[in-house]
Amino acid sequence: MDAIEEVEKELNEATHRAWTLVQSTDGRLFTVRPNPSSWSAAECLSHLSISSEQFLPVLEQAIQDARKRGVKPSKRMPKMDVIGRVLRWFLEPPIRQRVKTAARFVPRSVRTKADAFGEFATLQSKLTEVLNTARDIDLARVKVISPFDKRVRYNLYSAFRILVAHERRHLWQAEQAVNALRR
Repeated sequence: MDAIEEVEKELNEATHRAWTLVQSTDGRLFTVRPNPSSWSAAECLSHLSISSEQFLPVLEQAIQDARKRGVKPSKRMPKMDVIGRVLRWFLEPPIRQRVKTAARFVPRSVRTKADAFGEFATLQSKLTEVLNTARDIDLARVKVISPFDKRVRYNLYSAFRILVAHERRHLWQAEQAVNALRR
């Protein structure tokens, strides 16, 4: 399995995990916060959709710029850079430390589970399409600026790996929210 197939598999797993949560959860439980300082499952999915909407143009632009510069694929499997590895480790569930989300990434309203999942799944498909357009470039040689913090840069391979770790984090959080309400 090559690097792109591996990331695509993780994107598909996240979509399936979200679908499983939606299918197994009552609509009311999906939209209720387990406590005032935590997000509901619907808010977690909406946050992931907002994050993907912010990430997609960054990824698309980086791929387009790499093509213009003539960046060719490497024969070796791409590697994450140091910042990418640290961010991915930090984002993997279980949550090690809560971080306040920037205002533009906070869901503005609660969506029904069908709407939240529909938007998430559509954006997952777009991410997969963008990922597959990067097959002809060296993902480790292309740098991107984080849509979360303009001071942070990492390679394109790290960006995709950070993105899927972020999805796992918030899907885990959504599952925890639903489980807390079921108790």
